[in-house]
Amino acid sequence: MKQHYGIIELGKIENICEMAMEIDLITAQFVHYPDCQQLTIWLPQYGRQGYGNIRLINNNIKTIVDDKPVADRLNGSVQILWDTLDLPPSNYTLEIEHPKGGKHILHFRKYAKTRGRKKEKLLPVPPPQDTPSVSQTYRDGFGKAVPNEDLILTEQLTKQLTGQFTRHITYEGSFRSGYVIYVQGDKRIKFSHEMGGGQCKFYIDIPSQKAWAAATNTPLSNRADIIEFVAHTVQTDQASSWQYEIREDCIYYY
Repeated sequence: MKQHYGIIELGKIENICEMAMEIDLITAQFVHYPDCQQLTIWLPQYGRQGYGNIRLINNNIKTIVDDKPVADRLNGSVQILWDTLDLPPSNYTLEIEHPKGGKHILHFRKYAKTRGRKKEKLLPVPPPQDTPSVSQTYRDGFGKAVPNEDLILTEQLTKQLTGQFTRHITYEGSFRSGYVIYVQGDKRIKFSHEMGGGQCKFYIDIPSQKAWAAATNTPLSNRADIIEFVAHTVQTDQASSWQYEIREDCIYYY
């Protein structure tokens, strides 16, 4: 199959349905290296509950390129990965059938050839609609303000779970050297990486346990989970046939 190395420029993301304002948008990112490229999409909710088909349309020739159940395209719970090297230059529309009816829509353009490295474009999920808030304190029988512990805990857990489902990885540089960036909400942690030698094909530097909190501004208790997420996601995104090993200061890929 012929491969097309031109870059992809992401366009408008929208929802088409009667409840468009009540449904969060998808998030999309295009990553391009000299010998590979990939379109990554994050759904706003769990992808195996009610989603229909994901459909790619070549608008220039008015042809459906691919049409499969969302579940067949999922990598995990909310992430969809699409190898775009076989897509010829054209204007495309990606449709994802939503559980509540209607569709998520992503418009993008594939160029004929690479015209110099372009910075990856990330289209973020818009902020949620304003909702009525409940006070984090209440008054006891003597009129004294008392913290509403149940509400505070619920809000903390909701924020934590939202972060877990929307976190993702972005990349800077090239395969030879650059950065793997962990993104969760407004938090960004940059890990440098380089091409390896011998049996090691690629490695990512990670702060030691002693240096973790100062280097990442993140509690040490989150270190193992973040590192495992980074290791597994990079393997899935860039090197699915490789194995990885997590050590004290590096993630090695063989």
